[in-house]
Amino acid sequence: MVRHPIDQIGGAIVAHGPERLRFFSDGWGDLSVTERVTVPTGVPDPIRIEWVSDTADDGLVTSVGIFESPADMLPVHARHGAVTRILPEAGTDRTVVLMAAWNEHDSRARFGIARRLARQGIGSLVLENPYYGIRRPDDTDGQPIRTVSDFFRMGIGAVMEGRGLLATVRETGHTPGVAGYSMGGNMSALVSSTMPFPVATAPLAAAYSPSPVYLDGALRGGIAWDALGGEEAAESKLRQALLSASVLDRPAPDHARYAVLVSATADGYVPPATTELLHAHWPGSELRWVRGGHASLLWFRKATLASAIADSFDRLIRAGGTTAS
Repeated sequence: MVRHPIDQIGGAIVAHGPERLRFFSDGWGDLSVTERVTVPTGVPDPIRIEWVSDTADDGLVTSVGIFESPADMLPVHARHGAVTRILPEAGTDRTVVLMAAWNEHDSRARFGIARRLARQGIGSLVLENPYYGIRRPDDTDGQPIRTVSDFFRMGIGAVMEGRGLLATVRETGHTPGVAGYSMGGNMSALVSSTMPFPVATAPLAAAYSPSPVYLDGALRGGIAWDALGGEEAAESKLRQALLSASVLDRPAPDHARYAVLVSATADGYVPPATTELLHAHWPGSELRWVRGGHASLLWFRKATLASAIADSFDRLIRAGGTTAS
């Protein structure tokens, strides 16, 4: 696999960075959480958001809201959810839920995409991920995902919250959508695969599962293997655990045929073949290739990413997939 030079540098930094930034440094944790909690596939309850501030500037309205997470398996500090809404001042009839990327402790990249979308008439709900930002377990700057079970709690919580926010969007009469970059792209695909009503979907630089990302890409060097019992002993168990979050294990929803996927040709974090597998699992979906790597796609091609999200709405709506009830 050809890796973009920037991604190679990023991988080296991950591999040789300080111990406090390594993932799973406290070991496996309680993996029974994956057996006790299942993400439902029925119509979710809308999340009730308390909007606490509004700011209007340059034709956009930005609001900050808080909510109680529907994911009761989250630790107490992470159950208090936060979301930022960015809308065109003129209003909209479509809104996308933007899921967080790995280690995204601020939302500047998603805010940039959301502002581009707002200027195209599309609103965004930018979800603060469990364990990230103000939902961190403490105020230190170390890695908040300290066990494998933390990772699953975060993922299940984010999927449940994404589902609830889509129901909130639908309740307002807007066509709902979900998108995200990297881990957020995988999360958006998981969320979309559970939805019983049509959802515009744009997984960006996304794998079908976290497994190949952490074990076959640049993030592998950031795993605290000693805490898991050693690399040789732990790799197979970790791969199987992470594969339990595979979109390929879920039937493709009808609206998946209108999804737009984006992949970088030299992505060093998300092996491009894993995006191809997701695309193949969703017949009718569109896969767009962009020259470059994982970091360069996010840093320099935000307009391309925003266009993919906008086009996923257009494809769904042209097919009659509006969801206002």
